[in-house]
Amino acid sequence: MKKTFIYSLLVITGFTSFTSCTSESDVEYPKAKTTLFVENFTDNTDGQVLNTNGWTNYAQAGTKKFTEEVYQDNGYAEFTSFGSGQASNIAWLISPAFDMSKQDGEKLVFQAAHAFLTSADNTLELMVSTDYDGNIANFNQSSWLSLPVTTPKPSNDFYEWVNSGEVDLSRFNGTLYFAFRVKGSGTNTSLDATYQIDNIRLYY
Repeated sequence: MKKTFIYSLLVITGFTSFTSCTSESDVEYPKAKTTLFVENFTDNTDGQVLNTNGWTNYAQAGTKKFTEEVYQDNGYAEFTSFGSGQASNIAWLISPAFDMSKQDGEKLVFQAAHAFLTSADNTLELMVSTDYDGNIANFNQSSWLSLPVTTPKPSNDFYEWVNSGEVDLSRFNGTLYFAFRVKGSGTNTSLDATYQIDNIRLYY
């Protein structure tokens, strides 16, 4: 009697243990990052005004724009106010449009470098907009938000590539543009640094 009870208990316990295992369909595996966009400026022509396909190169103040540069076969975007002769230079490099409703968890990374940066007022910023329509004629009717990001500091060596860190764009909906904005001066030598931008990647 006692042996029969123990055997029955073992059978029931074993069956319960077997049926309580997690099925494969219940396991959440980490998702691999999917790249939405990469820009390495590989088609650059050294020293020319940047006209990379899909990008808008806009001088908001003054006339200086981003240029295409190449060093040791590596292309990148560059901006400097040096030699402009203009008291204020504000330049924008605006990305193509991205539909943020098609995926979740979007992140952006890039690298930037500087030369002759001495003032915190000589800024490089990452900007985003969800109401810009892609027409530069309507630029002043759009709103742009500056996002926290790591950019080169005067303490960084000249031409040292600095990682931006992962910028979370997942809270934005609809059509999104991101942009790099540089503020400088061609008449104030403390504001005529050079900025370089490369290795841009948008993924989720």
